[in-house]
Amino acid sequence: MIPQSDFMVAAPVIPERMAALKTLLATMNRPGAPGMADPQNTLLPFGEFGTLHFARFVIVDDQTLGDLALAGHPLPQFDVTLAFIGDCDGPADECLATLAESTAASEGLRQIFSHCAGFDAGTDLLAWMRQHAHRAAASYVNWIGRTVQQAHAEAALRAALRQELVRYAESHPHAGDNPRRVRDHLVRFAEQHPELVPAEPPTPAGWRIRNALHFAIVPFLLILSWALAIPAFVCLPVLSLWIVAPFAVLAVLTFLWLVRIAPATFALLAALGLMLLPLAILCPPLIVLVLLFLVVLRCYEKNEPEVIPRPTHAHDNELADQEDHDVSNQFTVIGSVKPSAFRRTLLAIILWLTNYGARHVYNRGHLGRIQTIHFARWVFVDDKRRVLFLSNYDGNRQAYMDDFINKVGWGLNIIFGNGFGYPRTRWMIFDGAKNELRFKDTNRRHQIPTQVWYKAYPGLTAFDLARNTRVREGLRQHGMSDDAIRAWLREL
Repeated sequence: MIPQSDFMVAAPVIPERMAALKTLLATMNRPGAPGMADPQNTLLPFGEFGTLHFARFVIVDDQTLGDLALAGHPLPQFDVTLAFIGDCDGPADECLATLAESTAASEGLRQIFSHCAGFDAGTDLLAWMRQHAHRAAASYVNWIGRTVQQAHAEAALRAALRQELVRYAESHPHAGDNPRRVRDHLVRFAEQHPELVPAEPPTPAGWRIRNALHFAIVPFLLILSWALAIPAFVCLPVLSLWIVAPFAVLAVLTFLWLVRIAPATFALLAALGLMLLPLAILCPPLIVLVLLFLVVLRCYEKNEPEVIPRPTHAHDNELADQEDHDVSNQFTVIGSVKPSAFRRTLLAIILWLTNYGARHVYNRGHLGRIQTIHFARWVFVDDKRRVLFLSNYDGNRQAYMDDFINKVGWGLNIIFGNGFGYPRTRWMIFDGAKNELRFKDTNRRHQIPTQVWYKAYPGLTAFDLARNTRVREGLRQHGMSDDAIRAWLREL
């Protein structure tokens, strides 16, 4: 398995060269499809780099800064920047190095970045990109380990199996009466064409170790909390037994139930989290801290201004011109964090936890109940005063928004409720996105045009990719029942 990573290179644009930059970036797109990259464009032929899933060039020009002044805050001054963003297989630095070493790509990147401050003909391209790299605060990958090569290979495998199935059905009119024989024929067909089922590469040992250590952080902290509370248990042994024992039983039962319907990592974390409740009961200072946090949070929620101007028709039309040229779309949003140390700190913690969950829990085809996102990330910029959010999703924008509102509105509130111009939340999880019209207004207003967007597998949705993977895995399964075989054949 080859894990995925992401990169973002951003630098201020020289104001006098802004118009020339937009004109240059437009030459990278397909005729009649604004913002949609030609995979073989002469500046940066994305299609020649087989590890690049998605990429985009976006001019980050925040037109919502004046909203802060409307609320009585000082008007901030930020540079308009050019961001080069990508999602790739393997380490991001290796992808950047490959681009820098490619003659065609390096010359194109030099032309593009020459419109940015601090870049000239003698600049070391790779060193400059590394210097201007921004690390994501949180990243989501639909399926960790599914490479670009795998996506294409599995699509080709399904197409070949489907074609062979049609041929087999034509020569065997009663094939549907014996699904096992049909599957055996398709398995033999795949064995005779090994190029259709490439071997999976091994998982890098270093990444496996780092990933395991990263996962261990939260369980370690939860267990450490119990270790620090041992003196309280010693002082109140009988009370501790009566409080801890029921929660311990509940935690075990919760784990056994969840592990059947959810990822094992989620079941483990949920069980350990439940064991914090008796800890809080036995340690009153923890309850005081939680109550103090809730009081401060509610105070901010009630007193922070809610400024949500409607997006203009011109802005909406410019964005709409770039949408629905494929089964997937891109989404780029820039917004300011609510101006307080409390909000910046809270958002940093929430995004760390979001990244943890995306990395260890929601890494097999879904983010909560959402299954249409390929890649997404949140990036802090300007000393955590602003956040850039980027995603690659299937379907149209309205369906994308409705999906989130209806399925994980509380999650939107927890993260984006710390952003200026978001509908007012209550206790961090209520209201907010439930005010649908205002939520969609603030999203559209903070969305900015993406000048160039590339997708490595046009025409394929996340559902298609998952189905193609199930088809490949079905070839290797043993002992399948007739019903399971019929379900597998329906995938074709």
